[in-house]
Amino acid sequence: MIILGEKLTLSELRKRLGKLSLYDISTWVKSRNPEIRLDLGQPDVPVDERIIEAAVNSLRRGETGYTATAGINELREIIAEREGVDPDEVVVGAGGKIMLSAAIMRASLVGLISPHWTAYERTASSFDTPVKFFKTSIEDGWIPHLQELGVDLLILNYPNNPTGRIIPKESIREILELAEDEDVKVISDEVYAEISWRDFTPLREMSENVITVKSFSKLFSMTGFRLGYAIGPKKDIRELQKFMEATITCVPIFVQRAGIRAMELWDEIRARISEVYRKRGELAYKILSKKFQLTPPDGAFYIFVDTGVDSTLFVDKMVDEGISMFPGDVFGGYDTFVRISLVSDRLEYALGKMVKVKEELEDS
Repeated sequence: MIILGEKLTLSELRKRLGKLSLYDISTWVKSRNPEIRLDLGQPDVPVDERIIEAAVNSLRRGETGYTATAGINELREIIAEREGVDPDEVVVGAGGKIMLSAAIMRASLVGLISPHWTAYERTASSFDTPVKFFKTSIEDGWIPHLQELGVDLLILNYPNNPTGRIIPKESIREILELAEDEDVKVISDEVYAEISWRDFTPLREMSENVITVKSFSKLFSMTGFRLGYAIGPKKDIRELQKFMEATITCVPIFVQRAGIRAMELWDEIRARISEVYRKRGELAYKILSKKFQLTPPDGAFYIFVDTGVDSTLFVDKMVDEGISMFPGDVFGGYDTFVRISLVSDRLEYALGKMVKVKEELEDS
């Protein structure tokens, strides 16, 4: 618990509370009020005004009531056309996390490839669903080498949060074949699929055993709209729909109207946004690879950096410099790593500060 007015270091907070979640650390970061926020996955590119206008116009038309749980037909149809599936294989939800939660709730044992987005583990814990971790390493390029799964749900996330990596297609195919052999359902979290500059094949094109989850939050910066969708076999989509009937009821119509406009602008926005983050990823790798061990990102807007020291100490030093980031232990126990979000137009300055802090730690 953070007491108002206290100025604890992250190291002191760990001693007080023990293991910290990403949400604990986010609260701590806010209490320190850093000048540059490289911790959260909140895009700094503003939402396109045409998308906002679509939501506002919908509200002005009085579209404020309940609607179909699976999503309005117009949105499902434009998603289906874009994704090359039938509209009955699409369900719209309040962000991607609601679809992930529905699948995790029904599972007996969830498999996660680490490093992993911490919300998977937190959601599983909320439903008392046990988790099995498959660790990967930077030395292997974050490529998993799996011989057996022994779970009934496997979550894959490429481009990956926190590493920004896309593993080779042949490696993904091996995992999908193993899942089919063991009758393991696969959730492919592809919320960053459109923010990539290396070839990425949607997993559903390689296996019929896949439910794909996507979101409007990252590509379109629509984090507060809470809009996402899932694609999968009709029987799986019906199960997801049942979960949403019991929870959110439906996504507001005006939010879905904004989603339709976003899909209409998809090609234009994707080209622009991918280029923004590609340049930032290249800049980060160029500056940091001189002093740190890291892999060049293939997509998303994260890099996962081995600082060579305790990541809690490194985060404390960076926050003292006015720059926040997340320690790597919350992404699966990577105690010397930090995750950096490439979501600031002051990125080059912040990366330079990282190099400076690294040099100071080496000299001390």
